[in-house]
Parts: sequence; C-alpha cells; structure tokens
Amino acid sequence: MPPQKIISAIIDHLHSDGSGVFYHEGKSYRIYNTIPQEEIMAKIERKYKGIWRATLQKILCASVDRIEPTCPHASICGGCKWQHISYARQLEEKQQAIKNTFNNQGLICPLSHILACPSVFYYRNRMDYSFDYKGNLGLKQPGYWWSVISLNSCYLLSKDTEKILMSVRKWTHQTGLHFWDAKKHTGFFRSLIIREGKNTHERLVMLVTTRPENVSLSSVRVIFEELKQILKPYTHSFVWGINEKQNETSNPDEIIPINGNPWIEEKINNIRYRIYPNSFFQTNSLMAEKLQQTVIDACGDISGKTILDLYCGAGFFSLAFSKKAKKIIGIEIDDFSIKSARENAKLNHCKIDFFSGAVENFDWQTYKPDLVILDPPRAGLHPHVLKTIIQTLPQTIIYISCNYRRLVEELPAFLNTYKLTSLIALDLFPQTPHVEIVAKLELKSL
Repeated sequence: MPPQKIISAIIDHLHSDGSGVFYHEGKSYRIYNTIPQEEIMAKIERKYKGIWRATLQKILCASVDRIEPTCPHASICGGCKWQHISYARQLEEKQQAIKNTFNNQGLICPLSHILACPSVFYYRNRMDYSFDYKGNLGLKQPGYWWSVISLNSCYLLSKDTEKILMSVRKWTHQTGLHFWDAKKHTGFFRSLIIREGKNTHERLVMLVTTRPENVSLSSVRVIFEELKQILKPYTHSFVWGINEKQNETSNPDEIIPINGNPWIEEKINNIRYRIYPNSFFQTNSLMAEKLQQTVIDACGDISGKTILDLYCGAGFFSLAFSKKAKKIIGIEIDDFSIKSARENAKLNHCKIDFFSGAVENFDWQTYKPDLVILDPPRAGLHPHVLKTIIQTLPQTIIYISCNYRRLVEELPAFLNTYKLTSLIALDLFPQTPHVEIVAKLELKSL
C-alpha cells in the first residue's frame, strides 16, 4: 500500500504507549487521540522502528467516552495522551489492561479496582521541559523525539508553569545563545526542570545547558543573574545545571546554585523529604500519600523486623517504617538520591543505614531481611537481584511497580516459592496510560 493513503478503520484497543490500534490488510497500526470502537478516517504515515503509524483525519463515529481536552496542546503534545478520554473510562482501560496482561501470562489477577486520583490536572510535582534547535520550549511530540511542541500552557504541574515557560523562553531568545540540536548534539540551552513541593508550596527551577566553551563558568553565571530576577516571583530556588551527555536525559552532571537552596522540601504523611534537582521522588504528591499508606498496610506488623528497601531513592518508604522496624537498610545507585535519603533521615530523627551502589552488586544477603521492599525503575529487576531475593527467602516481598508488564514477566520466577496475596493499583498518572502497582508476595509454607 502506498504511503499517505487515507483509509477508514475501527479502533480495536489501546496500546501501552497510549495510542489506539487498528488493523488493515493484515497490518497493525497505531494512532493517537482515539478510543476503542471508534470509527475513524486515518492517514497512513510511515513505518518507524518496525511500527506502522497513522494520523487521525476525522472521527466518523465517536465514543460516548470522548470529551473535549482541557489543554489546547493535548492532541499533539506527548504529556497528556488521554485527555480526550473521560477519567472513568481511563480507569476502566487501565484496569482491563492489567488483567489482560496477567491473563496472557497465564496468571490469576487478584486486582479488584484502581484507586483514583482526586485531581486529574496539576497533580505532578516535577516536569522536564525540553528545548529544540528552533528555540521551542515544551514537550516532545510523540514519534518525533527531536521536535518540541512550544507550550503556552501545561495542566500537569501548576498554574504558574505558563508564566515560567514564557519568561524563560523569552529570556533565552534574548541572550542570542544557541539552542540544543538533538540530532547534531550542538547548542547551549537544553532543558528546563521544575520541581514543586505540593504540600510545602516550595518551587525549584533548574535551567540545564551544555558546558560553556572558551569562557569561564563565573562569566556565564553573570547572565543568569537577570533570569534570577525574572523568576523570583515564582521560585524559592533557581539553579543552573550543566549536562555534558549527548543523550536526551535531562539530569545534569553538575549543579550550580544561583538563588536559594539547591533543593526543596516536601511533606508526605507528616514526614519531611529534602529533594535535590536530580533526586528521584514520587511525581504525584497527593497519591504518594496513598501509595505510602498502601505499602504500610501491606507490610502489616513490622515491629522487631529487619527491612531491606531496594531502589530506595530518597528514602520515601524507609522513613515511613523507621519508628517501628528493628532495622532498615536502603540501597540506591543514584548518589543524589542517597544524599537526600541521608539528610531526610536526619531531618526526621530516624536511624536508617543508606548505601550508594548498584543493587545487583551490593552484598545485602548478610542482613537476612524479614521483609524486602522493591521499587525498581521501569526496566524492572536486574536478573541477579531477582535470583538473590529468592535465595534469601524473606518472609514478605512488597513489589512497587510503575511498569506492570515487566512485573508480570518477573512474577513466574517468584511464584515457585511465593504466593501473590494481594494486588493494588493506584492511578498516579491521570491522562496517561501509566499506573502504579503494589504487589504483596508471601513465602509459601516449606
């Protein structure tokens, strides 16, 4: 079939990337801004990395769950791929996707429902916005990693985001300095990271650039003084991040404070957390409270127990257990997060042993944990970690996953020795296909 052909189709289901899927002449196509069972007109675009893509031309028969997106950028921006779907339907789709994934693996899914987020907008406490070579500042368009949608509004972080984006965009253009070209790996301005304490009302802004050439950092810092004054009404902290990597990760290699502290604080369930620009922290503060309580409830009575918190981040779960457990050990590969975790322990008068290093390389078996908490990245557990946990035989494992498909792939390795006794889903990411899972595994009677 020649490219750019326009066809009619019916959406079969939603893919994990948020797009709708339809079939035509034996091929599977993905198309954004659609809902299952909708009849559409689609233009076949291209096959990219083995995936056939199409763009929506017209909706011939709309779903009853289709709504008008709140954000004017929703149809082209990669931040909120499901704004056109009612929130009730979003939850239904997520729940069904989880159950289908379990069924496809031949596993019983004990999930009954998803805990909904009270706020479907302005719920995130961190956003990473990118520059492109044209000077656009915003989020990337799905399928076009080098191209940025220049945003004048964003309903993910807070209402002040619009003012910050517009101020930074205007100032960077006035400097005459070049913007990052993701294909050529050239340019100065790379990204803008905003972090907020939703419960403390603190905000940190970090402008990330490449390392200046043929000029001292102190001389470049002078030009940041003007931006510092511009951002003062909206920020508690302003820092400069230098990113020398050629990939598209936004976390910098070096951080230089320009105004205020190089961190903010957030409070979750009366626990204070100090968060640095690079530290990992749950991105939805309101649902983080529910997530933390869900994990606490799943653990049950922890008095007298040794708890191992793998991929502990800034100590989010460790601190919640510190007053009752006998001993807590947290391990995290990211140095910034471990720095935060240790400071957080001091802030909250907690005694926790935090170690920096790759979980798969750390000899933690000697601690003989009664309970292991797992909160790995989207890629899941390192094979050595999975093997070692099963050999160590803790009584209880609590697995927190932001990628339930990876969790389901790993579950069979556990189920020879453990039984899955509960599964709870929490919607930390409204308007997206993502969802958080808390799985409880208990050792079978030997």
